[in-house]
Amino acid sequence: MTNSQRLAHQYDRVMRGDAWHGDAVWTTLSGISAEIAAKTAHPAAHTIWELLAHMTFWETEVCRRVDGLPPRSVEEFNFPVTPVPTAENWERALEQFRSSNESFRSTLLRVDDAGLDVPLPGRDRPLYVELDGVIQHNLYHAGQVSILRKILESNTVVTRL
Repeated sequence: MTNSQRLAHQYDRVMRGDAWHGDAVWTTLSGISAEIAAKTAHPAAHTIWELLAHMTFWETEVCRRVDGLPPRSVEEFNFPVTPVPTAENWERALEQFRSSNESFRSTLLRVDDAGLDVPLPGRDRPLYVELDGVIQHNLYHAGQVSILRKILESNTVVTRL
């Protein structure tokens, strides 16, 4: 198995299942309503919807880097404005994430192992770190989504002393 295939395998486990850590990203997202996705748990916290858009942006941005395309505005796309929280708009956001997942996975499988230790033009980290970083990034935010979901779907507020 090549290193790029190993990265794709790791990505598949994180996104779809059979990961050592627990629930996969798509299992965590499954069944979340638009209302819950757009709800704020705390003024300083991002919503689930914002986290989904953020993960979509970074998967797409790293694919663009690999393809030599110019970067997009982090200020504009990193945490974009959430649209009106309708079921249709939430499904569109999920579909955009599915699409970025497919593109990212394809990118993982087409990179040459020899290039994994070489930084992309204008970057100071090896390509491997960029690609593996997206996997780690998605997993990190999936943990946040899981916690937010538990808080937002519960009807109980618990105060610990």
